[in-house]
Amino acid sequence: MNRLCLSANLRKTERLITRHYDAYLAEAGVTAVQLPILAIIASAEEPTFRLLARELGLDRSTLSRNLALLERVGFVDIGPSSGPKPGLITLTRKGRETLRRGHKRWNEAHAHLEEVLTNDEIEDGLSFLKTLRRGARTAAETGEELAN
Repeated sequence: MNRLCLSANLRKTERLITRHYDAYLAEAGVTAVQLPILAIIASAEEPTFRLLARELGLDRSTLSRNLALLERVGFVDIGPSSGPKPGLITLTRKGRETLRRGHKRWNEAHAHLEEVLTNDEIEDGLSFLKTLRRGARTAAETGEELAN
């Protein structure tokens, strides 16, 4: 099972890759989990919980915990909600500076991986991960239909 299980093998790979990026990002004061959140907030026209959850593939409770931490350390501000609609999420000056430093370190981490992997291997890996996500979504939808 360990050899054939997509979940177990993906988790092992994810932990190794996360540690690699975290080692580079530590100097910038951000983690490999936090940097994409900051990047999406910075690039989104209207960054909301719903948008972030969809873009990151996170459930709302996991996203809420991550955003609460980012707010506590001063990287983001979360605006007041208006009724059932949560407030907008914005980067603070500290958050923008951390994103800038983090992006520089991310580039260094990525370049190091490019030294040990070919461009084709990286592109094939990214393509496979996209295919795997699509297949997992389809399997989940099919499973939901079968359960009903």
